Amino acid sequence: MIESRNTRVQLYWNTLVRIPAQIINFVISILVARILMPRDFGIMGISMMLIGYSNLFTNFGFAEAIIQKNIHDRKILNSIFTFNLFISSLLAVGFYFAAGLIADFFKTPECMKVIRVMSLVFIISSFPVVPSSILRRDMNFKVVAVFDLIQAVLMSVITLLLAYKGFGYWALVYGQIVPLTIISLLLCVKVKFFPILYYKNNIMKEIYNFGGWNFFRVQLLFISQHVDRFIVGKWLGPVNLGFYDKAITLSATPYNALIMNINSVMFSSFSIDKENPTRLQETFQKSLALLSFINFPLYLGLIAVAPHFVHSLLGNKWVPMIIPFQIILTGFIFRSFMGIATSLNVGVGMYKNQTVRSFFSLLILTVLCILFRNQNIAVIASCFMIFCILDIMLLIGLSCRAINLRHLRILQAIFPGLMSSLFMYFITVAASHFIFQAYSIINMFFIIFVGFIAFILSITLNHSDYAREFRSNLIKDCRKILYRE
Repeated sequence: MIESRNTRVQLYWNTLVRIPAQIINFVISILVARILMPRDFGIMGISMMLIGYSNLFTNFGFAEAIIQKNIHDRKILNSIFTFNLFISSLLAVGFYFAAGLIADFFKTPECMKVIRVMSLVFIISSFPVVPSSILRRDMNFKVVAVFDLIQAVLMSVITLLLAYKGFGYWALVYGQIVPLTIISLLLCVKVKFFPILYYKNNIMKEIYNFGGWNFFRVQLLFISQHVDRFIVGKWLGPVNLGFYDKAITLSATPYNALIMNINSVMFSSFSIDKENPTRLQETFQKSLALLSFINFPLYLGLIAVAPHFVHSLLGNKWVPMIIPFQIILTGFIFRSFMGIATSLNVGVGMYKNQTVRSFFSLLILTVLCILFRNQNIAVIASCFMIFCILDIMLLIGLSCRAINLRHLRILQAIFPGLMSSLFMYFITVAASHFIFQAYSIINMFFIIFVGFIAFILSITLNHSDYAREFRSNLIKDCRKILYRE
C-alpha cells in the first residue's frame, strides 16, 4: 500500500539518483557556454519560453489531479490525454504560424525557424503527462528519477556534440527535442499506458474544478518564470538576455536537481495525509528543516564563489552576468521554499487561495519589471529577488493557516540550517578575499572545500533537535538503501 511507503526513501531516490546527471549536465553546460556565444543563448532563451509554456499548459492542471485525487480509472486517464493532445495541437499550429510575428517583436529573425521547430514540443509533451503522474501518484519516484536521469544525460550529450560540430543555437534546440521524444515513448511503455483517443465529458466534471484552478496557477507560474526574461529580451536585446538567461539557468540548477524533486515527493505525501492535520504539521516542519540544510548552504556557497565561477569556468565574455547572478541566487534562496509551501497548499486543497496569492505577487513582479525595463539586467534581477521574497511570505502564511501552524514553528525549523550555512558563508568569503584571491579553477575548488568543511563542522556541533535528526536519519537511511536492511 502507498501509505506504507517510506517517504524519506522516496526522497533519496528522487534526489540522489539525479545527482550524476546533474553533474554531467553542469559540466557539459559549462563546455557548451565556452563554445557558443551569449547571443545563441539569448535566441534559445526566447524560444525556451515556448518550451516552458508547453510543459505547463499541456497538462491543464490535470497531472496534479491524478495525484491529489488518486485517479486510476483508464477512461478518465485517456480523457485527460485526449484533452491535452487536442489543446497541444492547437498551440503547436498557432505558434508555428505566429513564429514570424514573434521573431519581429523581439527583433531577432533567427527565432522564426527555431520557434517553428520548437512548436513540436507542445505535441510531444502531451504524451508523458499521464504516465509520469501515475508514477508519482504511486510514490514510485525511483523510476521517475531514473527516466529523468536518462533524459538529462541524453540532452547534455546531444547538445555538446552538436555545439562542437558547429550547429550554434540549433544544438540547444535539438538537445531539447530528441531526448523528450525518447523519454515520452519509454514512459508510456514502462507504465503500460498506451493512450487512445477517448473523451467523455461527464466523467471529467469532477476534476474540472481542481484542474481549472491549477491550470490558472501554473499559467501564473509560467509568467513569473518568464516575465523578467521577456522584458530583458524585448528592451535590452538578445545579448543581455543571454547573460540573464544563463544566470537564471545556473541559479535554477540546485533547485531542479534537488529541491524541486523533494517538493514533488512531498506533494504526494501531503495529498495522502491531507485529512491528518497533526501529521501534516510534523511533516511540513521536517520538510522545511531538511530544505534549510540543503538550500541555504548551496545558494550561499554559490553566491560566495560566483566571481571565481564565472571567470574560471565560463570565461571573460560572461563577466557582465556576475552581479545579476549573485542577486538571482539570493532570490532562489527564497524561491526554494516556495515549492514546499505550494506542495502543501495544493495537496490539502487550498489551490484557490494559492492561486490568488500567486497572482498578487506576480502582479508586483510584472509592474516592477515594466517600470525598470530600460535599466540594466542587475536591476531586473533585483525585481526577481523582491518577487521571491514577497511570494514566500504570502505562501508560507497560507500554509500556516491551512494546517493551523504558528509562524514561530517555521522559524524554529529553518533556524539550525540557516545558522550553519551563514557560518559556512562567512568562512568561504574570508577564504576568497584573503587567501585564494586569484581567479582560477584550483582556487575555486579550494574555496568550495573550505566552505564544505566549515558547514560539516557547524552541523556536527549543532545540538538542535532538527540537526540531530537530520544527521541520524541521513546515516540510517543511507545504510538502509545501500545494504537493503
